[in-house]
Amino acid sequence: MTAAVMPARTPKGENHVSDIMLKRRRLKPALMACAAGVTLLASPALAQERRVDGEKILELLVAKGVISRGDADAIISQAEVVTPAPQSQAAIPPGGVAADGTQIVPYVPQMVRDQIVQQVRAELGTQAQSEGWSKPGETPEWTRRITLYGDVRLRGEARFYDKNNGDIFTNYGAINHGSPQNVNDLTPGWIPPAFVNTLEDRQRVRLRARLGVKARIDDWITADVRIATGADNSPISLNQTLGADGTGKYELWLDRASFRLTPMKDVNVDFGRFANPFWVSDLMFDNDMNFDGVAVSSRASIGKRFALFGAAGAFPVFNTDLNFGSRNAPEGKGGPYKSKDKYLLAAQAGFDFKPTDRINVRLGAGYFHYTGVEGEVSAPCYWYELTCSTDATRPAFQQFGNTMFPIRNIIPDPNDPVGSPKNQYFGLATGFRILNLRGAVDYKASDSFGVRFEGDFVKNLAWNRSKVAARAWNNLGPQISVPDPAKPGQTLLIDGPYDGGSIGWSSRVTVGSVLNLNWYGDWTAKPGDWNAYAGYRHLESDAVIDAFADSDMHIGGTNNKGWTVGGNYAFGKNTIFGVRWLSADQIADAPFSVDRIFVDLMTRF
Repeated sequence: MTAAVMPARTPKGENHVSDIMLKRRRLKPALMACAAGVTLLASPALAQERRVDGEKILELLVAKGVISRGDADAIISQAEVVTPAPQSQAAIPPGGVAADGTQIVPYVPQMVRDQIVQQVRAELGTQAQSEGWSKPGETPEWTRRITLYGDVRLRGEARFYDKNNGDIFTNYGAINHGSPQNVNDLTPGWIPPAFVNTLEDRQRVRLRARLGVKARIDDWITADVRIATGADNSPISLNQTLGADGTGKYELWLDRASFRLTPMKDVNVDFGRFANPFWVSDLMFDNDMNFDGVAVSSRASIGKRFALFGAAGAFPVFNTDLNFGSRNAPEGKGGPYKSKDKYLLAAQAGFDFKPTDRINVRLGAGYFHYTGVEGEVSAPCYWYELTCSTDATRPAFQQFGNTMFPIRNIIPDPNDPVGSPKNQYFGLATGFRILNLRGAVDYKASDSFGVRFEGDFVKNLAWNRSKVAARAWNNLGPQISVPDPAKPGQTLLIDGPYDGGSIGWSSRVTVGSVLNLNWYGDWTAKPGDWNAYAGYRHLESDAVIDAFADSDMHIGGTNNKGWTVGGNYAFGKNTIFGVRWLSADQIADAPFSVDRIFVDLMTRF
């Protein structure tokens, strides 16, 4: 038999308690849900993305029977209206590198970034415009302060010597540039000096190249540096003979290095090594010659048709070696010798006058005073000494023409006074204080044709004939017969008296579209430009220093006279073909005639 199990009966009070506990158990999950909702509502991340409605949550709880309608209304009535606080942005961390190596880049708002872009664009635009690189094809401002210039010239040269020339012209330049020459032909084993070629024709092709840079440092300061070719350190030639050293490369020399100050309009002050500041011709200074030292030049216009110009300067010509002195003098008589520095002090003034628009007249006068260039007789110097006290007074460089004399006062060997060697150097027999007058008249018939007449005159005011004649070893007159004191009734030939001079002059006429084409000064030429010229010159032996005079007439230097005829034609921009013929004779001493022909191909930039 199965017994039925009947549910236990619970007292009435116990059932009421059970209902309350059941409701509490049901309310607990609902309250947890409300708390979770409130927590989500308080979450910053969620608050930024969505909003949760609290009233809808209460309505849902009433519908589920979790709470009564009265309880829900009571909750709503007790709710507070709270204004939400404005959300604060998180602080932007400073940029940099953290301790762990992390690169921190601060956040920059878009508005700030746009402002930065606009500011940078404005600043770069201003800088680009001021420096000239804002537009295609333009260059930075600093490059417009630099100017390159130069030229290249190829020259063919032929020398033709007259067959009746004398052949006994001592090469004093070679002696003074090397070891002293023994002038006592009675010395056993005597060797004669080097002589100048006067009989054998010569031909050669020569190259000249120059490249310079001019820089404008400031509105009133400029600098100029130029390098050039050259066979040696001659002050008057930049030519390099092709093939002179086989296939060897050529040397480059510092031809110019100077800076110029312009403290006021039309006033220039040059320092260093610079172009010739004077308006002179090649009677005095070769076209390639530059000047060391300081010079002031100026030009001032007075009205539209008249202007004054002038220049002055001081220039070292030679500076004594720091260790100049005897190398093997007797004890107590050696030591360093006094300095024998040489200088040129010069000044020039002139004017330009334009009586009409087609005519210009220019006249100038200058004075050029050299100090220390005249040779000096030394203190007594033993025959075996290598250096005597005035050796530095001999020319450091010379061409041909000036009168020379021996400068060493030699004490002969007492054991052989007749055959004792007399090793000599040679100095200039006169000082030089030169007056120069120059004039030119230009007539411009049209833009494509003009005529120029020009002339020069030089006079050495320091020259004294009797003084020079008493010491001269060259530039003597024709040989003469005199009675032979050793052989009664017979005669012998001796050199004539000194026949040199102190005056020089030249004249020249030029026609063409560019009157100074391939000549002094700067020039530009377009295809078809041309000129032609003819001139004559007479330059006596001691009128100027032969070292600095024109290197093309005769064999270069002084003591010559003759004609020049030539012309130039531009077959391209600043590119010319030129031909020149020079025929010259020596003025004093034995016959010496030379014809020279130059053929030039030149371009400049």
